[in-house]
Amino acid sequence: MAKTIKFKLIDVFTSEPFGGNPLAIFDNAEGLSAEQMQKIAKELNLSESVFLNKPSAEADIKMRIFTPGMELPTAGHPTIGTSYYLLKEKGIKPKKANELLLEQNIGKIKVQFEQHDMEISKILMEQPLPKFEQSFKDKKLVASLLSVEEEEISKDFPCRIVNCGNPFLMVPIQTLNSVKNLKLNNELFTEILDEIFITGVMAFTMETEDKNHLTHSRMFAPHIGVPEDPATGSAHGPLASYIHNYNIADLSELSIGEQGYEMGRPSQIKMQIVQEDGKISKVLVGGSCVHMGTGEIRIPE
Repeated sequence: MAKTIKFKLIDVFTSEPFGGNPLAIFDNAEGLSAEQMQKIAKELNLSESVFLNKPSAEADIKMRIFTPGMELPTAGHPTIGTSYYLLKEKGIKPKKANELLLEQNIGKIKVQFEQHDMEISKILMEQPLPKFEQSFKDKKLVASLLSVEEEEISKDFPCRIVNCGNPFLMVPIQTLNSVKNLKLNNELFTEILDEIFITGVMAFTMETEDKNHLTHSRMFAPHIGVPEDPATGSAHGPLASYIHNYNIADLSELSIGEQGYEMGRPSQIKMQIVQEDGKISKVLVGGSCVHMGTGEIRIPE
């Protein structure tokens, strides 16, 4: 006999259907093994799938996050999508007013939100404070990784790994046209991964499709089953931190990063840096969601 488990499909980081990053959420996933969760995530082949379980005493829900290739300690669009589902679709009452506490493998993640009657807005996750890690001084190597000329990478700012729960290599690109033409060199990427693990390569430019947006980016992570991601919340915390650290732009107010346009899934990711005594005290990332539908999948006993 096969067991049937239902899931919700949510488009995250968009206010329009068929935009943003799709997310499958499996409620009541108790009893599923990690191996089963991984197989389900691979079968659906979305950037991430989420499996919800009963939390510890202080959290509102426990969630596990899987890409088609591996389990992640934390991730942005699953956190925002799950929060939207819990608040809007399931109607749970968080233990703390205007704040969800989500138990993930990295620890407990706070999610702020506003609620007026039945409307949920301003869903913002608080990511771990940034760690500025290794710089890639050989920009010719990074240019080869992304199949561009070295001159297309900014000479004023470094290619550097920034980590707000997941390590991403930040690559500042000069123009929007250059970002649109990027192509990841998978063979070279595999060689780099042999030396140092990164969740993905986050290439960005300050030139945008929409003049009201701050950044335009693309994120590549084929080694975890995501050749290119339409919207990466866990990379926008590091991106915001990078931009703040190198004084590229003011992120004291909510700003929008655009992603996924090359994939036909335009996404808008909100990001903000909060400071206390001249130091980063909060990294906030969020956005809108659209409920797309419901499905079910059969799992052999």
